[in-house]
Amino acid sequence: MAHVPDRPTHSSLVSEGDSILADTLRLSVSKHKIDEHFTLVWANRYYYDFIGYPKDEYEALFQNRPDLYFADNPEDFGVIAEHVTEALEKNTGGYECIAGLNVKGGHKWVKFVSTFLDEYVDGCQLSYTTMTDVTDLVEAQQHLEEANVELERLAFVDPVTKGFNQTRFDLTARRVIDQAELGAYALVALDLKKFKLLNEIQGTESGDMVLRFVYDRLRAHLDGDECVGRINADAFNVLMRDEGAQAMYERIDGMVQDINRFNVDAERPYFLSFTVGVYPIDDTSLPMTLVRDRANVARGSSKEASNARHFTCMFYSDVDRQNLLSEQDMENRMHGALERGEFVAYFQPKQLLADGSIGGAEALVRWIDPVRGLVPPDDFVPYFERNGFIINVDLCVFEQVCALLASWIEQGRQPVPISVNMSRAHLREQDFLTPYEKIRARYGVPASLIEFELTETLVFGDPETFKGVIDLLHARGYRCSLDDFGSGYSSLNVLKDVDIDTMKLDRAFFSAGDDAGQREWDVVESVVDLAKKLDLGTVAEGVEEPGQAARLRAIDCDMLQGYVFSRPVPVAEFEQMLFGE
Repeated sequence: MAHVPDRPTHSSLVSEGDSILADTLRLSVSKHKIDEHFTLVWANRYYYDFIGYPKDEYEALFQNRPDLYFADNPEDFGVIAEHVTEALEKNTGGYECIAGLNVKGGHKWVKFVSTFLDEYVDGCQLSYTTMTDVTDLVEAQQHLEEANVELERLAFVDPVTKGFNQTRFDLTARRVIDQAELGAYALVALDLKKFKLLNEIQGTESGDMVLRFVYDRLRAHLDGDECVGRINADAFNVLMRDEGAQAMYERIDGMVQDINRFNVDAERPYFLSFTVGVYPIDDTSLPMTLVRDRANVARGSSKEASNARHFTCMFYSDVDRQNLLSEQDMENRMHGALERGEFVAYFQPKQLLADGSIGGAEALVRWIDPVRGLVPPDDFVPYFERNGFIINVDLCVFEQVCALLASWIEQGRQPVPISVNMSRAHLREQDFLTPYEKIRARYGVPASLIEFELTETLVFGDPETFKGVIDLLHARGYRCSLDDFGSGYSSLNVLKDVDIDTMKLDRAFFSAGDDAGQREWDVVESVVDLAKKLDLGTVAEGVEEPGQAARLRAIDCDMLQGYVFSRPVPVAEFEQMLFGE
């Protein structure tokens, strides 16, 4: 502690009034020399009560020297000494600080408030000090800080990789992009292919290990302000310097090859493959959600590309930009279009091959825009499936089907079964069938007149759920058909596991037209024979040539659906074909 010049000493170290006030408040009060020991020269009874040592014991053990008292926690004594020194240098006349204090039998956090007096002992100025127990306050603050650290971890740390989550990545990337020159960075979106399959085979614990490994390898290839984050599931985003398409492609290639280096000496290699999309950030005003959307649009395009290097990669283009603008336009118009009745059911008849009559029809949606005219379903259905609006459209078509069937019954006409499509988006809700049932009940239509067309990929990798959907539909009286049979690799397994009513042969079987060879027809005939053995109805889709229709009739296929018989038509035209009016 600092020394001051010798001054005359005062015979009275504390006034009687001060002592009475301190005792009334049960407050620890003491006077110390401002020397290297901070020597105690006087203390009231509550000073000793506060530290837990009686006066005689304190004097015997510590010789009235706080520096000896603090010998086992010198850091806290250093905190006090630092405040004393600063107060003397700045001539503030005193100090306040909080420091730890080991008391007899425990530990306290103490607030020290000290005033420098115009009193001197042995040439040293005196300090008048009070001590207040603030342990509860300090510990509460510590708990709050710990809670804040935990909240920050939850908010910014990915629980699987222990690295950046989407929030942390977006904040970091935003700062880097804003501080850089235009065109300096690109966002790379990577998606691990068939990761769900890996989770199912190896378990989620192994899956998490793979995600951590991928994250660590990606991060090892970055430097400077570049960063990586796991955005969700098996999707990663990387902010990389934009050094041109070729250079970026080579860097991404190096990352993927490094990730798969563990296969070099593996007896049974298991390569990790990725779809990759790159958006060179040419508009720094875009929010991170749109920056990511553009990279994901490019990544979606890369799914169709081929590459022998365990990844496919596409860069965001003007075509992608136009597609995004088109999708935004649809997003803006779709709700109003639904309210105005612009989504209309067209009907493609199914021809009974035995006698050429109409045995049913498939309801297909068309968007009749008052400005743009008839919008092809390929232009809007895929987008609606992605954003979930397909649920509204499916129910709209279902209601039109129910209304049509009800009108036929009311008019005494003989109805034919109508099939409708159901998107996988419906299955996100457990009670997905309830809206359908409410509509059907309102029109009083028998469920047996309606067939739901389901694709084998509707519940990919989860045959039990697929089976449960069909069982539920059957329980309510509906029929079920397996659409696009033969388009995937699991068709036979699906037939084995689920109780469908009708098999619809995929149009790919008939894409060659009359040029199809005998081998192709042998496959078709075998499928039809298998369906007969399973007591399933058969419908051939996409048939366009009369010769195909004749061969299908010869192998005893039940129905065909295709342009050779009829394109999808409006309801009035369909009724004319069906009832001859």
